[in-house]
Amino acid sequence: MKTFSKAMFLCAGLVSAFFCVALNAKPLDALAQDFIDLGLRFQNYDKSQFLFLGDPLRARKAKMDPAKLTDVLDSLDVLIEELEQSERFAKTETEKSRAQALLGRTLAMHTRGRILQGEALDSFDRESYLTFGVQVPKLSEAHFEALAAKLEQVVPGDGALVERMERFRDQFVIPVDRLEAVLGAAMSECRKRTKAVFDLPINEGTRFTIVDEAPWVGFTHFEGNAQSNILLNRSVPIHIERALELGCHEGYPGHHAHASMLEQNVILERGWKEYELIQLLGPMAVVNEGAASYAVELAFSRNDRLSFERDILLPLAGLSADNLETYYHFIDLINDLSWARTEAARRYLYEGYSRERTIHWLMEFGLETRGTATQKMNLIEAQRAYILTYNHGYKLVSEYIERHADSEVARWALFMDILLKPMLPGDLEL
Repeated sequence: MKTFSKAMFLCAGLVSAFFCVALNAKPLDALAQDFIDLGLRFQNYDKSQFLFLGDPLRARKAKMDPAKLTDVLDSLDVLIEELEQSERFAKTETEKSRAQALLGRTLAMHTRGRILQGEALDSFDRESYLTFGVQVPKLSEAHFEALAAKLEQVVPGDGALVERMERFRDQFVIPVDRLEAVLGAAMSECRKRTKAVFDLPINEGTRFTIVDEAPWVGFTHFEGNAQSNILLNRSVPIHIERALELGCHEGYPGHHAHASMLEQNVILERGWKEYELIQLLGPMAVVNEGAASYAVELAFSRNDRLSFERDILLPLAGLSADNLETYYHFIDLINDLSWARTEAARRYLYEGYSRERTIHWLMEFGLETRGTATQKMNLIEAQRAYILTYNHGYKLVSEYIERHADSEVARWALFMDILLKPMLPGDLEL
């Protein structure tokens, strides 16, 4: 049991120690400012991407701060203890939820710092729990072999299955010179459907930048004032179903819409300054990526999606709509296979697999091409267990919404709650 000697000493003879701690607890707004100060200094040692929407001078000062990583971790220990107090003595459920969410993010930062110092955690499950607040089920190789058997029926023929799959998918690859036109049309439709429901800031907007050799397919760089630069990686093939997925995931009602509303509704209106700093890791990432991965299903029914691709996107891409329904049955199975990426991270990070062995494992059991397997390996090396946020986050968000919503209006309302209320992954299991 923790003791709080300073608070108890100051209150000695006044009230019980329990109420002394509450009386001397730091206000949550002050703890949020401490989180930002420590988080900005932490980024001097963590090269993973982050977003800061606060005062640029504050960021520059943090960049010049000589504090060592060990000093930052010591301060994070203190902040964790203070946030535990804040959660314990919260006066409202909203205040408690806010403290819990900030505590989860602080614990994730502390865990990341320990890993950067070279400390080895004992398992993938331990890292995923401390960093993201979740544990994902471990799937056997037999699970992926069963999925491969189903794909054999969808893509019959001679030669290795992974080669047949690649040939089958190739008919739906968007030509690089048509990417901007196709993705622009997809983004525009995602925006139209989102704005029909959500009250986005009047000045919000996005633009595309095509990049090469990134560890991801798409990445939203939110620039503040409801503006985003959406980066798209042309070094990997982008298939037709990814157009609406990227438009909704990276744009509307996914990351860009989320960040725009977070800035307006949470930072400016509620004054919750901790959301000025959004780091890559933490329980918030599971919720954010899960919501963004679910976004296309929120905006489009399966029939709507097929119709839009057949009538608008495929002609823009110069591709045929033949086999589109069969292709989507194929994609459903491929999405299930993508859990192999989490298993690959588990093996690489904690079970002694080399980079090359992990790539081969992804090719054998995830049925990835070597190029895609290499790209996913790059993501694992750069972001470690982050790869679990997509599949597991999607599972949590989709099941939560489908469990609680009985209409399209209710689905959008629950999605808004997920975006703008302080939620942990465990809240989505209720």
